[in-house]
This record gives sequence, C-alpha cells and structure tokens, in this order.
Amino acid sequence: MACFREIEDGLARANGLPFGLASYIFTNSLERADRAATGLQAGMVSINHFGLALPETPFGGVRDSGYGSEGGTETFDGYLSTKFISRNSAPVR
Repeated sequence: MACFREIEDGLARANGLPFGLASYIFTNSLERADRAATGLQAGMVSINHFGLALPETPFGGVRDSGYGSEGGTETFDGYLSTKFISRNSAPVR
C-alpha cells in the first residue's frame, strides 16, 4: 500500500498501470473520496473497506483487466439489443 499527500499523485500512479479491475482508497476526507471515485480508472472502487464482490453488484474491470461486467443486472447487457421506441398517441390525420 502506498500513501500520497496529494490525490493527483495517487491517481496518476494508479491510472498509469495497464490494469483497472479494482481500486481501494482509505481517507477521512469526503472530498478526496469523491475525487478518487470519479478519477480512478477502474471497474470497481472501494472507499474505506475491502468488500467489493457481491452477487447483486457488477464485477468487471477496464483496460487489461477485462471488458464489460458480470453480476448484477449488467450481466445481461452483452446479450441484449436495446431499442428505444417513442409513440405519440394522438390520432394521425
């Protein structure tokens, strides 16, 4: 585990890796936690704990750690073709 004074230094080091499955941050600052959660290039981010893998939540990474997610409702996304249909119920004249 590495410690950083500035959040940007930690993000640069973490995002410089070719992997992005899971990231963990431990902080007492809500501002740093938010910045890390949005700035980390990872499929999963855990703040102040190690519990990430639950059956009802998506599990997946980015870059060399995989493509897409499994678990949760996201499991089915690769098998579906999403279609948007819009209808105006007014009669056509």
